[in-house]
Amino acid sequence: AGGAAGFLPTGASISLESNRRMEYGRKPPSLLELCIRTTMDNLRYVDNVDGVEMDLLETILPHCKLEELIRIENNTEMDLSPVTDKLWMLFYTRQFGEDSVNVAIERMSTSGAHYKWKELFNAKTKQQKKFEDKMAQRLAKKYEAAKAEKQSKQIKMCTKVPPSSKRCFFGGSGPRNLSSYKSPILKKARMEVNSHAKMQAAIQRNTIARLFD
Repeated sequence: AGGAAGFLPTGASISLESNRRMEYGRKPPSLLELCIRTTMDNLRYVDNVDGVEMDLLETILPHCKLEELIRIENNTEMDLSPVTDKLWMLFYTRQFGEDSVNVAIERMSTSGAHYKWKELFNAKTKQQKKFEDKMAQRLAKKYEAAKAEKQSKQIKMCTKVPPSSKRCFFGGSGPRNLSSYKSPILKKARMEVNSHAKMQAAIQRNTIARLFD
């Protein structure tokens, strides 16, 4: 190895020797460290942390996602708030913004009450959900009202028969003018028929009268 290092540039050989010293001098991880790393890498499978010391949880739990922290706290019997309270404050900030955090802090300071950030997070989540539900109901009502109004307009348009824009060949517009055109002809024809019938009746009366004269 020494001969091989002799062929390398001076800077490279120094770097190689330094890396070797670091490798030989590096302390292997303890069993506890390996357990902590494994736990942090598999938090999605962790159900509870009962019996785990708080100083270890200080290292492990900050790596939790929101749903993982909720599951672990709900299934763990011992109180984790000494470790998780600051984590819930971080999730509160991410979810609702820094202004909302400042408002919550100011209200607690003014009222003299103190709440855990998990409680504040849950209360704010319910409040936001209630607000979103109300907004959804309002939008649904507006949509139904607009839909009903549209249908009402369509019904009104169907009940009204618009006048025809096309004029009849004989003048006027539509079939009504055609019937008015035909009616004088029909009237004249009826008059002629009635006149003919009257003449026939008169002839018959004269004929019968002559027979009895």
